[in-house]
Amino acid sequence: MARPDTSRKPATASKPTAPGSKLTVSGPPVLKIDIRAHSKPLFRQAVATQFYNEFVRIYTPLAEEGACLATAHAVDQEKDVHSKTNQGSYRSLAASILQRLKKRPTSTGLDDVGIDGVWVDPSVKASEDQALEKIWVAAGKYVQTKEQLEDNGYPVAVPVESTPPRYDPKKECERCTKMFEVSEDLEEIDMHACHYHQMRLRNKLHNGDKIKYFPCCDAPQGSTGCQDGPHVYKEDEFIDLHHQIPFIETPKECLGSKKPHSVVAMDCEMCYTTGGFELIRISVVDKLGKIIMDELVKPGHPVLDLNSRFSGITSLEDAQLDLEQARRKFLELINRDTIIVGQSLENDFKVLRLVHTRVIDTAMLYPHPQAYLNYRYSLQKLAKMHLSINIQESETGHDSFEDAKTCLDLVRIKMEKDAS
Repeated sequence: MARPDTSRKPATASKPTAPGSKLTVSGPPVLKIDIRAHSKPLFRQAVATQFYNEFVRIYTPLAEEGACLATAHAVDQEKDVHSKTNQGSYRSLAASILQRLKKRPTSTGLDDVGIDGVWVDPSVKASEDQALEKIWVAAGKYVQTKEQLEDNGYPVAVPVESTPPRYDPKKECERCTKMFEVSEDLEEIDMHACHYHQMRLRNKLHNGDKIKYFPCCDAPQGSTGCQDGPHVYKEDEFIDLHHQIPFIETPKECLGSKKPHSVVAMDCEMCYTTGGFELIRISVVDKLGKIIMDELVKPGHPVLDLNSRFSGITSLEDAQLDLEQARRKFLELINRDTIIVGQSLENDFKVLRLVHTRVIDTAMLYPHPQAYLNYRYSLQKLAKMHLSINIQESETGHDSFEDAKTCLDLVRIKMEKDAS
């Protein structure tokens, strides 16, 4: 999901550090002083230290990695307590959580970690996982037809090169709709050539009349954009995308040595480059919601805009793989029969240059009443309607795994409801 369209807490809550994250800091945590905090810094520090002592005990079998996790999770746990309380209730909740941590057994491995409220007893989790495995057996009935995918802009076949490649350097800007000439050699003036509004038009009542306005700046329809940046474009024609970087079909056999996953959920993040719209992150979870792939991807052209407001990505310094390498790694997890779950994945498959027709798209699974007018519910709206949770509220961008896991949950509850 390219545009608007862990944990399930409000945006103010911390996101617990995931196992496998690159952690290097160990030892008792030192909290940063927050002048907006409702509780005194020294007391918060004391609480974090007590949490740390318990996490050290719990993670003792995990050696050095456990020591780093103890530090990170002590900070995460204290932030979580602070986000859920006020000055009067902070002490009580902290004490309750500390008592639960004291009763928690030592960790059996990196799958047996997490702050209170996130951690699940391995024996309970194993039972839940078995139940989920049985539920997903019925997933094949919910796969969209090839015709449905095609109608919604999915690539359903590798384009046939019947004509020579065409290249028109003039493109329409995705943001301001002006025509511009694509160039990889941009000057300072080019970086501010586009004036646009970050948010789409909405309706509101004004003196009894319905008017259109831009919620990003409250300006009326027709007003000059409140943001500026370079002109950007997104190529949508399959044949033009194919001429740029060829599409491939998901192989019949998995490219990896292990058995392919029967169901995965995927979420991709994209950015604008001088080459159009390109992949910069691919995140994949299995049907139980476990992270099985998360890679930053190096785009093939100079970056114009990382789309940080939506992607949450502010740098690609840690990206190790290019598109072809990232796609191959993904194809080591799946084969042609794998069901891929996600929200409006047509752009994801376009930037991956991948043709895959075993898809459950939650936007089609829960159609908008005016779908015939190309209206779709956003994932945020579906999560609120059917799961009673709030997602995508962070000011730092979407959480890829939250989005992917939410799609899994939407499919799961649909299957459970139909089976009852």
